[in-house]
Amino acid sequence: MKTTQHSRTGALFAGVPFLRLKQAMKPLYIKRIVLLGDSVAYGYGTQGGLATYLKQTFPDSEVTNFGINGLTSDGLVERLQLHRWDEAIREADLVILNIGGNDLLRAFKTGGPQQLIRQFGQLKRNYRKNLLEIYRYIRDTSSNAMIVQNNLYNSMKKEVQYFGFTNLLITIWNTAIGEKDIIVARLNAMGKNRSIWLDSIHPNEDGYKIMNDLLKTTLADRGYSVHSGDH
Repeated sequence: MKTTQHSRTGALFAGVPFLRLKQAMKPLYIKRIVLLGDSVAYGYGTQGGLATYLKQTFPDSEVTNFGINGLTSDGLVERLQLHRWDEAIREADLVILNIGGNDLLRAFKTGGPQQLIRQFGQLKRNYRKNLLEIYRYIRDTSSNAMIVQNNLYNSMKKEVQYFGFTNLLITIWNTAIGEKDIIVARLNAMGKNRSIWLDSIHPNEDGYKIMNDLLKTTLADRGYSVHSGDH
């Protein structure tokens, strides 16, 4: 009786997809990675930022970092249209985007929270327009590259006056990110860790390690198992 019951139970659940998840993982072989975006992509204040940990995750890969301090989404569109990065993007297996924070930061620095609120809708529409152009450009340049975009995190301390306000704006801002076949790495959890910040915006070395871990989690959630390039 026990054997019969066990067999029936096994047969019942054999066809359930989530129980076969590990068997269904798709191997991901990465030889060339391109980082595009702002100072967070660049790795401001560290010995290489995310690129360092990507090399550990994909030890046989080549990482090209085109991150630029202070770059906005407008600036990234302009840089791409210069075509100086086309060769690297064309050969990339993985393109990682980190862009958009400076779009908000510039408006805040210029006119404070009131101006940011007044301009927020327009800023978000422009950001979305730029992202669609960036996605299109990468796809047109490299049909095989996987595109991953980091969403924005809130690095402010809860004690700071504008924490709640910033949290709400970032949540809404992040809805502009993504499209079909664009993988969004959700970095919200980074904001909860007070020990991983170089300053009020940029991660320290530990912060970039966590960012890399969240990227690996994102890929695993999409059904990918990570392997280095030469297989």
